[in-house]
Amino acid sequence: MRRWRVVVEAMLIVAAGMLLPLAIAFFLSWRVSINAQQDRVDLLASEAVAQALSVFADARATLHAATETDLPPCSPQHIALLRELMANSLATDNIGYVDNNLVRCTAWGPMTRPVQGAPVHAWLPDGIGLSVNFPGNTLRRWPLMVIKLGKHSVVVAQVRFVLQPTDPDARVEVTAPNGIALATTQRTTGNADIKPPPARAGDLVASREAEGWKVTVRLPRPSFSQQLNATKYLLLSVTIPLAVLFGGIAFWLMRRRLSPRGELELAVRQHEFVVHYQPIIELATSRCIGAEALVRWRRPDGTLVGPDLFIPLAEYTGFIEPITDQVLEAVVADLGDLLRNDRRQHISINVGAADISSGRILAALDDKLARTGIEPQQIWVEATERGFVDIEGARVTLAELHRRGHMTAIDDFGTGYSSLQYLQRLPVDALKIDKSFIEAVGTDAPTRHVTDHIIAMARELMLQIIAEGVETEAQAAYLRRQQVGFAQGWLFSPALPAQEYIAFCRANRAAHGVPEVPPAFTIA
Repeated sequence: MRRWRVVVEAMLIVAAGMLLPLAIAFFLSWRVSINAQQDRVDLLASEAVAQALSVFADARATLHAATETDLPPCSPQHIALLRELMANSLATDNIGYVDNNLVRCTAWGPMTRPVQGAPVHAWLPDGIGLSVNFPGNTLRRWPLMVIKLGKHSVVVAQVRFVLQPTDPDARVEVTAPNGIALATTQRTTGNADIKPPPARAGDLVASREAEGWKVTVRLPRPSFSQQLNATKYLLLSVTIPLAVLFGGIAFWLMRRRLSPRGELELAVRQHEFVVHYQPIIELATSRCIGAEALVRWRRPDGTLVGPDLFIPLAEYTGFIEPITDQVLEAVVADLGDLLRNDRRQHISINVGAADISSGRILAALDDKLARTGIEPQQIWVEATERGFVDIEGARVTLAELHRRGHMTAIDDFGTGYSSLQYLQRLPVDALKIDKSFIEAVGTDAPTRHVTDHIIAMARELMLQIIAEGVETEAQAAYLRRQQVGFAQGWLFSPALPAQEYIAFCRANRAAHGVPEVPPAFTIA
C-alpha cells in the first residue's frame, strides 16, 4: 500500500512537474498573444492618427497657399497656381474658388456653369470650415471632404484619412474635429451624426486623439479555443525543459513588444544615431568652409533612417533633446581634431524648437564643448522657423548664442511664417534658403520669384545667405549672379561620413586653396 502511495505521489509530482510548466507555457503563450494583438492595435492607432493628421495638414497647407495669392480670381494665372498646388499636394484631389457659395473655377479650369458650394458642417477655431459627404465627379465611389478657408476650398476623398490595415479583421474609425464621423476601413460615413458602432465584447480597442482628430482601432480578441487548437501539437510534443524554455521565451517576447515611441527611446539609450556632414561651399571660390551636421538613425540591422522619418516623433515625445546632445557628442568625436587644427572650419548643427525656446541648447553647448579646444565660432546653430513660435524666448537664446560667439542661422527659410518684422527682432547672422525654392530657379514654378525676395530681404538686413539643395550648375550660376555667398547640395557633395568629409576637405583645399573666414561670420 505504501509503495503504491509513493508511486502515486511520485507520478503526481512528475505529472505536476511536467504539466505545470506546460500549463504556464500555454498561459503565457495565450497572454503573449493577447498582448501582442493589443500592441498591434496600439501601433495601428498611432499610425492611423498620424495618417489623418498628415492628410489634413497637407490639405490645410495647400489651402493656405491658395488663399495667399493676389492673382485675379479664375484668371489663367490663378488657375495655373491652383493646378500647381494640387500637383504638389499628396492629399488634395481638387482646389476651387468659391464666391457667393458658387464654385467659379477649379484647378481644372473655369466652370462652364456655376456649381453650388458644399455646406459647412463644422468650423474649426482657425476659421477653416469642414464639409463631409460631398459628391464629386472624379471619385464617384467615395464621398469627399471639402475644406474651406475664405473663398478657396480644397477637396479630399474621405477615404484618404483612413489607414488601411493589412489585417482584414481590423477596423479603423476616424472622427474629425467637432465629432464628425468620417470613415472606417469598411465604409465612409459622411455623416456628422453617425456614432461609431459599439465595440463587440472582448474586442481589443485602442484610441488616439490629436489636434481634435480621434482614431479608434478594434481587433477581435483570439478565443481560448482558437489558441488551444493552434498550440495543441506543441503542447503534446515538448518536454519539461522545452516547456520551461517556451515559457521564458513567451515572457521575453511579451516584453520585447515595443511601440514606435519605445523603439525611439531604445535608440536614444543605445546611441544608435550617427552624423553625416554635408559640405558648405563658398560660391565665389568653390572652397569648403565647413559642413552641416545631419543626423541619421542607424538601425541594428545597419539600415539608415533619414531625419524626416523620426525627427517629428522625437520633437513630439521630447527625445529631440538627447538626440541633439548626441549630435554634439558625435561632432566633437568625429571632427574634434579637424576643428582644433583648423580654426577656419566650422560645423553647423540643427536645433529643435524646444531647445531654442527654452534656452536648453546653451547648457548643452557648454557641457559638450567644455575642454574640447573647439572655439564657439566654429559651431554654428541653425534653427528652423518652427523654433520662433515663442519669439521672445527665441530672441533671448539667439542673443546669448551670438554673445558667446556662435553664428546663428534660420534654416529652411521661407517654409514657415517668419516675416521681416520677426527677422529684425532676432539676432541672426544668416538665412538658409530652403531647397524647394532653389529647385524653382530657372523654371516656371510659381515659387521661382520667392528666392529673389529672400535674397533681397537678407541684403536689407545685412545677413549672409546659404542656399540649400543646389543640384545643377545653372542653379549655382544664378546664385553667383545674385551674389549669394554660400551653398550646399549634391552639385558639390552629398552628406558624408566623418572620414569621407575630412578627405573631401583635403581634396577641396588642394584644388581651390585654403578658405578665409568670412568677415560677416566673425562675431565680435
